[in-house]
Amino acid sequence: MSGILPGTRASRPSAPPPGPFLLPAHVPLLARALGGLSSSAPYWSRVDSVEAFSPGIYLVVDAQGRIVWLGMGAGDRGVTGRIKKHLEEPWKMATFHRVWVAPAYDQTSRAALKAAEGWAADALDLRTRMPFRTWPPSSNWRSLVGGQQAT
Repeated sequence: MSGILPGTRASRPSAPPPGPFLLPAHVPLLARALGGLSSSAPYWSRVDSVEAFSPGIYLVVDAQGRIVWLGMGAGDRGVTGRIKKHLEEPWKMATFHRVWVAPAYDQTSRAALKAAEGWAADALDLRTRMPFRTWPPSSNWRSLVGGQQAT
């Protein structure tokens, strides 16, 4: 007998396992996920000094260069606001090292950002390689992002 009571969960480690190593070919996929809503090429920053106040999607890596998070930021402070919120969690503060930001135009809808995040998760094969995480679906990507042109 294992000693685990029915209906109880095994405790989860404070930091989930990292994903694959970030490769140079992965970075352009972030802008591609935004399609015509991408306002500039992706760029990187240390997480503690990121200045990305526009909406967009972002990819966080640990000190070894492994992907640990993919997300989107919107609202008043854009990606920077979202990263600052993440850093309130101890395991993220200890693990997050650099962030690649793919900025979007200010008028980009939250629905389009979610679809772009889902498309990027699929393009990077993160649903398979990081099964403990979930991302928005990418099924509506073409209608929300694929045919969009920047205005």
